[in-house]
Amino acid sequence: GLEVSYVIKFAPETKTDYKYFLTVVTEREKFLVPIVAVGKKAMLDFPDEINFGNNCPVKYTSEKPVIIHNKGEKPTKWEIHMTGAFSCNKIEGVLEESASEQIVFRFNPLQRKTFLAKGYLLYDGEEAEFTLKGAGVNGEVSLCRNILKMEETYISLENRASIKIFNKSTVK
Repeated sequence: GLEVSYVIKFAPETKTDYKYFLTVVTEREKFLVPIVAVGKKAMLDFPDEINFGNNCPVKYTSEKPVIIHNKGEKPTKWEIHMTGAFSCNKIEGVLEESASEQIVFRFNPLQRKTFLAKGYLLYDGEEAEFTLKGAGVNGEVSLCRNILKMEETYISLENRASIKIFNKSTVK
């Protein structure tokens, strides 16, 4: 067993990705050694959690704007994947270096319960996981009385009665 070590000197001319296969030939075999150097890299700034809170009315869409920012040195294509009661206005796009974009996330609970889901941001060969949270609640809506009694009505006679609906929820 003979051991030999070599120092490979790398002097890039630009900030780009480099890939080279060094061919090593011995008395018994020939094999390739991959040499990979990563130049510019995209790096997206995105929140780890998007929380809609505990007071989202059932069958109502709540919205939350989020900023996605490319802090890296190269443009990148991005995609967002998520499921359940959560959605957003844009699921893919391209961000130039040092650029930002606003994405509006939506939460539409169809029942009264707490929702928790995972979302994924894919870009430049990377995958970032984030959490989506929100709770659906019934709105505080009530009537001024439980029974509406109409007076006797005959042909060509019109009767009217009024009832008030009180909305004490946050949604108008």
